[in-house]
Amino acid sequence: MTPALILTRPAPQAEAFAAQITARWVGPLRIILSPLLEIIPVPITADLAGVKGVILTSAHGVAAARTAALPRGLPAWCVGEKTAQLATAAGFDAITGPGDATRLADKIIARRVDGPLVHLHGVHTRGGISERLAAVGIGCIDVIAYDQIAQPLDDAACKALQGDAAVILPLFSPRTATILAGQAPFAAPVHVVVISTAVQNAASTISTRSLTVAATPDADAMVAATLKRLNAVSGTAV
Repeated sequence: MTPALILTRPAPQAEAFAAQITARWVGPLRIILSPLLEIIPVPITADLAGVKGVILTSAHGVAAARTAALPRGLPAWCVGEKTAQLATAAGFDAITGPGDATRLADKIIARRVDGPLVHLHGVHTRGGISERLAAVGIGCIDVIAYDQIAQPLDDAACKALQGDAAVILPLFSPRTATILAGQAPFAAPVHVVVISTAVQNAASTISTRSLTVAATPDADAMVAATLKRLNAVSGTAV
C-alpha cells in the first residue's frame, strides 16, 4: 500500500516542505495537506519608535515585520536559517539563530545586545524570550502580531488516519502536536517525526508505530528525518 504523508503546517510552509520531499523521493507517496492552524494577522498598535532590533521566531513574524513601522536594515534576530532568509529578503539585517527560541535568547544575551528589542510573535508562543532578556537587563517589547486558530483535520487526512496504509506525520510545533492529539485515536500505523523534544512531549499521547526526533531543530533536518522514515516504512508498505 502507498504510504501517506500528512502535512499539518499552514499552506505556504506545507507546500514548501512537500516540494523538498518530492524532489528527493522516488517511491510511491500520497501527500495530503491538512493545515491544523489558520494564521490571522493582528494589527500592531504598539509604539516601536526607537527599537534597536527585532526578534523573529517564525515566518509569520517576518510577514508582520514587513508591515510594521520598522526601518529596513534593522538587525533581525532570527530563530533559524529559513527565517533569516525571509528576513533578509524583507530588507532586514538578519542574524541567524540556532534553531529554537530558548537558544536564540541565549545568543542575544551572549552578544550583550542593546535594547530595546521587539519580539513579533503569535498569541501562542513558547520560550519566554522577553522575560529571559529582561532578567539580564535587555529591554524587549512583546507584540502579538498574529493569531493561530486551531483547525480540524480535513476529510482526506481523516480517511488516511483511519485506513490501513502507513501515515507519516511531520510535526513542527507543540501546539500543532496538541491539536492533532486532540483528534486521535487513529487506526492507521502512524509514524511521527518531530522537530524538537518539546514537540515530542506534546505528541506523547498519540499512539504511534514510531516517533523520530530530528537531529537539529530546523526544516532541513526534518526533511532528512522524514525521508529516512519513508525509506523504513516503504520496505513494508509498498
